Formats: sequence, structure tokens, C-alpha cells
Amino acid sequence: MSTAARVRTDPRISRRRRAIERSRRRRLLVTSGVVLVLAAALWAVFWSPLLLVREVLVVGSSHVGSREVAEVAGLDDSDNLLLVSPAGVADKVAELPWVKRARVSRKLPGTVRVKIVERKPAVVLSLRNERWTLDAFGNVLTDGAVSAKLPVVAAATVVEPEPGARVGVAEIQAALSTWRSLSRKVRSQVAAVLAPTPERITLSLDDGTQVRVGAAENLDAKNEVLGVLLSQLRAEQARATYIDIRVPSSPALSPLEDAADPAPSSTS
Repeated sequence: MSTAARVRTDPRISRRRRAIERSRRRRLLVTSGVVLVLAAALWAVFWSPLLLVREVLVVGSSHVGSREVAEVAGLDDSDNLLLVSPAGVADKVAELPWVKRARVSRKLPGTVRVKIVERKPAVVLSLRNERWTLDAFGNVLTDGAVSAKLPVVAAATVVEPEPGARVGVAEIQAALSTWRSLSRKVRSQVAAVLAPTPERITLSLDDGTQVRVGAAENLDAKNEVLGVLLSQLRAEQARATYIDIRVPSSPALSPLEDAADPAPSSTS
């Protein structure tokens, strides 16, 4: 008989261990089943035809349509709505010439909604015999003039503006800075801004008056003087051939009736 004592395990402990093992296997099977069901559900959702992009809805825009937005953003009916990046679409739409900014949202079951804030046409750039519509900061919106009511910016520079680009030529930017600085009332009277150089900006008003502004600097003082002189002319029911505000502390004007007189009158 062996001297080593055989240690017997309590039957209750063995049954407990087997029960725990069975419980673990059941939990594993249940977890695996749940994962498989969720995976199948997700697969069905992502590939469901209900979630394909069926419409690109553009709001807030009169110059940009759904087809143009879909094309620039690369959207079509093969895209899954849940996989569309609103920020990515907004960035691409913002590359369009008329778009100042865009906000994109997804709407179930299959709509991409694009809310656009458009740039506003401000002036018509005239170079040689060609014209382009610009906003107030020189962004090229389109070829040609969208309205005959917009003031014309005329320059002698040689550039080839393209829709979507920004005209950064010094004299054109000086002309736009001068135009932006005007009061709304005076701005409405401007028919053209002449900019042969950045230092020789001239406004042509709709009554024929030429306003010599000079460089696009000290504009607050120049505009204040211009407002006073225009108000004075209106009060006197008079017109001028030109108003010179290049030196705002020493402005000058030439009344229309004295146009033949080469010596202009000065106004302090």
C-alpha cells in the first residue's frame, strides 16, 4: 500500500466547476450570436437602398443648383448617406465661385441638404473689351456682367480673371477699397471707378461728376469731405465737373457752369 495519501476532491466542488464551465460556454455562444446579429444588421443598414443618396437639396442660392453641387462634391446615387462627410462636402462646395460658405447636413432616408450663403455681385471689371462680375473683395463670380446697374471698375492692367479666383492686382484692389469705403448713399451714385494706377483712383458719378480720390488711403477723411461737398451742391441745386479730394484738408471743385474756366474754385 502506497504511503502517499490520495486526496479526493469533494464531488460538490467538481459539479460546481462543471457548472461554471458550462455557463462560460453559454455566455460565449450568446455573445457570439449577438455580435453576428449586429454585424448582419449593420451590413443590411449600410447596404440598404433606403440609405443611398437620392437627392441633393440646395437652399439659399439663386446661382448654384443641385446638379452643380453634386458634381463638385462627387455625390451620386451610389453613395451611402451615412458615409457622406458633411464637412468634406461643404469644403468642396465652397470652391464654387458664387459660394461664400456652405453648411451641409444629412436627412434620412436619402437627402443631402446644402445651405449656401452666396457672394454678392458688387462691380463689373472691365479690361480691354471683356468684362467679369466681381464681389466687393475682388472674387470673380462669373464672366460678363450679371446686371447693367452695377458700377464698372476700369483698369489698364493685363490680367486674365477666372471665375473662382480673386483678382489681386494692386490698382483693382485699390479701386475696390475706395468703393467699399463709401457710404451707401454715395456708393449708389457711382457709375464707374477708374483705376489707371493705385495712386490715381477716380470715381465717375451717374450725373457725370468726376471725383478725384487719388490713392486709397486716408479714406475716412476723404469721404467725409466728399459728403459735405455733395450735400452743398444738392442744397444749391448745382453740379460740378469734378471734385478733388486727394488732399482732404484742401479740397477743390469745379462747378459745371464754370467748366470753361481753367481755374477751379477751392473749398476749405
